[in-house]
Amino acid sequence: MSVKFTVFTLAFPGYTAEEAVEAAARLGFDGVDIRAREDGHVYVDAPSERRRRLVELAESLGIEIASVYSYIGSELVSPDPGERRRGLELLSAHFDLAVDLGGEYVRVFAGTRERTEENFRWLVESLKLACREAEDRGVKMGVETHGELAYSGATCRRLLEEVGSSALSIVYDVAGVYREGLDPLSELKSLSVRDVIAVQFHDFKREGGAWKPTLLGGGEVPHKPVVDYLVGVGYSGFAVCEYEKWWHPELPDPMEALPKELSYVKDLFGGARP
Repeated sequence: MSVKFTVFTLAFPGYTAEEAVEAAARLGFDGVDIRAREDGHVYVDAPSERRRRLVELAESLGIEIASVYSYIGSELVSPDPGERRRGLELLSAHFDLAVDLGGEYVRVFAGTRERTEENFRWLVESLKLACREAEDRGVKMGVETHGELAYSGATCRRLLEEVGSSALSIVYDVAGVYREGLDPLSELKSLSVRDVIAVQFHDFKREGGAWKPTLLGGGEVPHKPVVDYLVGVGYSGFAVCEYEKWWHPELPDPMEALPKELSYVKDLFGGARP
């Protein structure tokens, strides 16, 4: 299996889910990562008929719905058992949505930025329970390196080991690791590439003490060494263009920017030297 190039529908504010899928297909992506939130492109309350139509549309366009990107995370480390239970129930509903859409995994966040041992223990226990649900459905759960409790190679490795389920994987956000002040290549090397289901690509540069989003290649995030390594070890997961137009409306129109984003990532993989 070769790398599949997908786009997170965060790139398409103002689009319906159907319009986002159509746009991604026109742009040449292999798949989409659907933003699943109440204000997103689809949510867990979507009726079965709409789910079916969305799958049929994707199939007719030759594109896949690769994953469901949830926003679940903080609920999983709440000291309130009722909130943790509700978070797990919501996560199970996202697994069902992924199954219905043909997605391979559901993205989750690693709890909270309050990096305490207690919070890590709550996260491990919650993910153990969630993984049972994912295993039953034949889908995976991808924890993103988004700056919460799993933000480095060591914290991701510990989480994988303590949860101990084949349903758990890592969504490796290169920029997220870099913005933690870490070297994304070194951190990635401390993981088994088999545990990485997707690698996210977006770029930033420091400006006036803040991080400013840029087009890929216009910032300072070191993507090339990461891709060289991935190609050298035979990575065959997803390469995700995470174009954050939803959060940064000042960025160019997605139909103008995404061809450049996709070309940039494909060129990295095509020209990589192991």
